[in-house]
Amino acid sequence: MPSNLSGFEDLIANLIHDLRQPLANLEGCSYYLSSFSQSGDARIQELAQVIERQVAHAEQLLSAASLALSQSRTQRQEDASSVDFTNATNAGVT
Repeated sequence: MPSNLSGFEDLIANLIHDLRQPLANLEGCSYYLSSFSQSGDARIQELAQVIERQVAHAEQLLSAASLALSQSRTQRQEDASSVDFTNATNAGVT
């Protein structure tokens, strides 16, 4: 396995983590927009709902990416632990 894969995985994990906070901020803003628009402006309510749907979609994508990354790391660890280094072929001994 290339050594740079772990660095790439770390970058993706950090990116997933760092994107969650701005999404939470957007979600909070859409909540406040919704609560302020209770008094009448339907357009504000509509736009707040668009924000809420898009934030929920982005959160689903981040969760799916996080799960895939975790499964990939687990699979690589399982694959690495299943290699029998006592076998001359696997150990590179000639």
